Amino acid sequence: MQKTDKPQTSITVEPDMFASFTPGLQKRAFWLGLSLIAVVSIAAVLWVMWGLQAREQQFSDHMEKRLGLMVASEAQLIGELAQETRREASRVINAELFRLYATEVHLVEGDISRVVAGLPIEADGDLSQLAEQLPMMQNLLTEFVQITGYQAGRVVNRDMTVYLATDATTTPLRPDQGVLIERVLTTGVEQVAPLRHSANGLLLETYLPIFPPETSSLDQRPVAALFLAKAVSNRLNELRESNVMVAEGERVRLVQPSSDGYEEVVPWLPGQLRSVNLAAQLDAQGEMPFALRRSLAAEQNVYSLGQQSELGWWIVAEADASIARAELRSHQRSVISFASLLILFFGVTFGAIWAVITGGQERKISKHFELLADQLDQQRQLLDRINNTIGDHIVLKDLQGKYQYVNPAFAKAVGRETEDLIGQNSEAVFGYDTARRLEHSDQQVLATGEPVTFNEMVFLQSQSHHLQISKAPLKDAQGRMVGIVSVSRDITEMVEVQKSQEQATHKTVEALVRAIELTDPYLAGHARLMGSLAVEVAKVLNAGDLDIATVETSANLCQIGKLFVDRNLLLKTEALNEAEKKEMERHVEHASKILKDIDFGLPVFEAVSQMNEGLNGQGYPAGLEEGEIVLSARILGVVNSFCAMVQPRAYRGAREVAEALSILVEGDGFYDRKVVEALQEVVHSSIGEKLLERR
Repeated sequence: MQKTDKPQTSITVEPDMFASFTPGLQKRAFWLGLSLIAVVSIAAVLWVMWGLQAREQQFSDHMEKRLGLMVASEAQLIGELAQETRREASRVINAELFRLYATEVHLVEGDISRVVAGLPIEADGDLSQLAEQLPMMQNLLTEFVQITGYQAGRVVNRDMTVYLATDATTTPLRPDQGVLIERVLTTGVEQVAPLRHSANGLLLETYLPIFPPETSSLDQRPVAALFLAKAVSNRLNELRESNVMVAEGERVRLVQPSSDGYEEVVPWLPGQLRSVNLAAQLDAQGEMPFALRRSLAAEQNVYSLGQQSELGWWIVAEADASIARAELRSHQRSVISFASLLILFFGVTFGAIWAVITGGQERKISKHFELLADQLDQQRQLLDRINNTIGDHIVLKDLQGKYQYVNPAFAKAVGRETEDLIGQNSEAVFGYDTARRLEHSDQQVLATGEPVTFNEMVFLQSQSHHLQISKAPLKDAQGRMVGIVSVSRDITEMVEVQKSQEQATHKTVEALVRAIELTDPYLAGHARLMGSLAVEVAKVLNAGDLDIATVETSANLCQIGKLFVDRNLLLKTEALNEAEKKEMERHVEHASKILKDIDFGLPVFEAVSQMNEGLNGQGYPAGLEEGEIVLSARILGVVNSFCAMVQPRAYRGAREVAEALSILVEGDGFYDRKVVEALQEVVHSSIGEKLLERR
């Protein structure tokens, strides 16, 4: 930018300064100038080629890394789906009752199909006993399938006989099902079948081995196989929508092997499965590295990368080449334009100097340099305007809500021309729902005459943006309100950074919880159970979002002070004496020292330091009474005591839930009765029962 100022330097030309320029000298000067321009041009071309090549490589590396992250993110989500299936199925395949019954079926020498068909059993003791147990086992399997949301479940023995099934009319096993069951019974390794379309959407079929009880004298080979079928169309749609990394022109495809090639999983289309030619895109090693190739489902060039997931599916990330390279093309045009301007600058400069040398007239020299300076100044101003165009969105609306003025930044953000927006209202630009939210602040400004500032998430050209919006009244010379001025700033990046910081804080809390659990093994799972129950209790009490977030975070940190308590004291199996109790109670003091200077954005310090206080003033460490204890601390106090009682400790075993609730009710005014009643409601709900099953 500084070079453009040089032509503005005043030049003094003497009347006879060109007298010594002979034709030979002028010719040599001419060819010297052309040589200089040629050297500059060649250098500019080489610089452009080097810059474009480096930017191309940078673009390729960035795109490969981005697609790799998209694939890794999707693979993690699919892995969680597989882990979820294993977790749920383990309740059956690891249940001693199912393993024992499967072993008895495996060892029986009679025809088990008679038991399954409900035919009369003669004096066969083994078959009679199995027939008596069959309804109970059938009900247990049916109850498991209903609770976990599976479509169907079957248990098959080594003779390929289905002796437990949840569907009323059990259809015969398909040939492909028989192959997978045989593989499970032979290898003892779970198998997952390709997704298939059904009336309930896409079905995920999983086959898992059932081993004999560990106390059995049999060798540890599977005695039966558990078949589970679950509708996963909605789950796959959730996985697809939860991948926040996908930008415009990018997509993540799920592809599974089929009998005649590969099929893409498309749960949002009627067929839900469609054939794709994935094999043509795999290399000699059967892998799909990053490359520019044809899309799996369209005739267009894409950058793509693929890898196989835990379930055997291929995860393929694609990015439209035309959209992905838009910024690169813009950069290329900018570099070429700059190089062209550089060459033009030297050409024009040389021409101007040559005109001065050959013209011989001071007036012509001065005029030419003035024109050259004006041209260079215009170019400088043009570049300055381009560099300084970026700004906040500014809008002026009249009292009827119609736009009277919008700046170019706002017009660009909404993808409209400035002239097209004049006379429009917010509904025409943002849509009905967003306009209603934004106009609420307009009404506030009109009613109070005072400016307002707030944050709002809006969609601009189908992309979500977090905006910080300030609105103020516009008044005329007489002080009458004639409109509303709105200035908005895009703070999306700042919001994303804040979310990242919150995630980092959450991970820090999790690390502290793990440290606590390592100090006292009897606290393993205590914080998680306590946090889950405390959140549900807070909801029953209609607590605000601040209190709910506080009890959830505080539950994870409430035992942190025990890191500084003698471990022998924590694990002591006998009753503590008074001195030991006092030392144990100091864990609150230790926790307070750790938490008091940490800014969680929540009153975590107050909740943790007060959770051991009692409404009757008999708690510790400060002996606070009812009106002095915050709600979050009262909730944590009740739930902490309950969780401690229903879980085992070094000095006693776990108490029954009913006994623990009874102790809390009879707490002599120590606990908040409303919180205890809310806990009772949660414990006897389906959510509470599921939480207590995991303790």
